Amino acid sequence: MATVTGQTNPELFPQYYERKLLAYVKENLVAIRFGQKFSLPRNSGRQAVFTRFEPLPKVTTPITDQPTPASGASIATQQVTVPLEEYGNYIDLDEFTDLTSFVPLVDQATDLLSYNAQQSLDSIAMNELTSGTNVIYAGGVTRRADLVNTPITKTEIRKAVNLLQRNNIPPFPDGYYVCLIHPDKTLDLFTDQELIQMSLAKREALEKGFIGEFAGVKFYVSTTLPIVPNGNSTTPDDVYLTVVLGQNAYGVVDLDGTTMQMVQTNVDKLGRVKTIGWKAYFAVKRLYEPAIVRVESN
Repeated sequence: MATVTGQTNPELFPQYYERKLLAYVKENLVAIRFGQKFSLPRNSGRQAVFTRFEPLPKVTTPITDQPTPASGASIATQQVTVPLEEYGNYIDLDEFTDLTSFVPLVDQATDLLSYNAQQSLDSIAMNELTSGTNVIYAGGVTRRADLVNTPITKTEIRKAVNLLQRNNIPPFPDGYYVCLIHPDKTLDLFTDQELIQMSLAKREALEKGFIGEFAGVKFYVSTTLPIVPNGNSTTPDDVYLTVVLGQNAYGVVDLDGTTMQMVQTNVDKLGRVKTIGWKAYFAVKRLYEPAIVRVESN
């Protein structure tokens, strides 16, 4: 069979870069893993719709020999809507520079844009998750301004778990709650030896950001968790926000070929300058406040 040489399929390149972008973002976007997901159908409006579920009441009366109760429990739900927002970034590339460069600039630009998209969307999600009202302050203080040289400890994690359990918040299907923590705080929470032991024992070897388990909680690191000032003018100090989550705590728009795209265009008539970039239609919403506990520490 004859082999045709000298031909390319340029229409395949946008697909390659789009899949590369989407694969990287979905693999590394921590916040999208643990929320109730909303898939955006085409021509369905600009609102993401999530369902908030209330826990069922306890049953303490035996049925014994009586007939099956005439009325059972009803699912208490509430529809929560959040507007979709459009985000994006791009890089202009000079075609001649791309042609003569020692490195493939389009490929390098795609890597930069993929990282930028992941960091941007994760930051948007973390800002939403850390803005709730369910707060534990490290060291037993009662307000953010009193957090001065007050690191997070295992005690705060156990308190967060206790708070979730007291509110009857179910863990995730694997039986664990989830903690999102800044990597700066992992050495406050765990010793080097504990981190080594957790690393050797962890089961999710391919799960990005996972560092181990403690007290019924799985820990995932993310640099996009906010760091804020404590507001104390006398002894100013940075405050790290850590989040402990139960199931159905928040909703997030799922990322696919509709909600996240790679864009490539030419910006002049001779095609000498081309633009590549990413855009995403994204939204995150806290659904059930008792299922999200924020821990603040230095």
